[in-house]
Amino acid sequence: MKVGVFWRKFRNVELQMKVSGENIYDDAYEEAYQHYSAIKEAGYDAALIEWKSENPMETLQKVLEEKVDLVFNASSLQEVAFLEAFGIPFAGSGIDLVAIDKAARKKIVAFHNLPTPKFMVVEDPENIPNHDLKFPLFVKPVRGRGSAGISEENIVERAEDLPRVVAKITGKIGQAALVEEFIKGREITVGIIGYKDPKVLPLVEIEYNSVKTNTFEHKMYDNEIIHCPARLSPEEEERVKSTALEIYKVLNARDYARIDMILGDDGVPYFLEINTFAGLTMSKDGTHHGYMGYMAKTLGMSRAEFIGAIVKSAAERYGLS
Repeated sequence: MKVGVFWRKFRNVELQMKVSGENIYDDAYEEAYQHYSAIKEAGYDAALIEWKSENPMETLQKVLEEKVDLVFNASSLQEVAFLEAFGIPFAGSGIDLVAIDKAARKKIVAFHNLPTPKFMVVEDPENIPNHDLKFPLFVKPVRGRGSAGISEENIVERAEDLPRVVAKITGKIGQAALVEEFIKGREITVGIIGYKDPKVLPLVEIEYNSVKTNTFEHKMYDNEIIHCPARLSPEEEERVKSTALEIYKVLNARDYARIDMILGDDGVPYFLEINTFAGLTMSKDGTHHGYMGYMAKTLGMSRAEFIGAIVKSAAERYGLS
């Protein structure tokens, strides 16, 4: 079986570049090359293929020339829509999940009586809807990734500060703002691999290093204090894992995903968001270290075993040998 590894320029930094107006080191190729190498080590044939958003037919031609059976590491809605439209098998969640934003995902989770902070969506900083949300609030892009646009000011303590922070998201990133109640507790992220019988990886607890939240710089430059496995009691661990697994299933995630949660001071694991394009790198080596990479290393997996398990899940789902 041959696996085509998609890569796309600026996939991890494009939104933050809009906020900062500065050039930021782009690790997209290095990240994809790590995945390509892991897939080769797992025993598959592989090819690196650049996603050309301005000319998808050029990408299709390359897929056909390389005789790719499965695509790995599609990293945007555009790519997923392209792959589904042309019937090309790929690892990861489908357009049914990828196409809906964070607010819609939270609505599905809440519908299934799974815990998530109360929230609202704000499109215009000059017209904040009437609400009963309790301060402090947390503001983020409704379709953001990689902590883009997140700084300590995104924790809003006073109503008079909310329009300014919303304007940063709507004005600079060009997205609506997701505004939710800020839950005090411990940040836990949960990696899951598989589809029919998904498995939960060791939990990661993210401790902040001289900041109040996981800002872009804090996350992407590996300034976090990582605890893997997380420092939880057996009861807390079971509660987090079972809740995350339910969320993975109700959202119909496929092959792999990472679910970000806050284990509140009340002991409840609150769903924040699901990362369908979660970082998978297992070393810095020119890239940001992926949280799921820490989980795999805690299990003693090699990168070939880790990435290979995701490829295997996708191949089995499509009935590929």
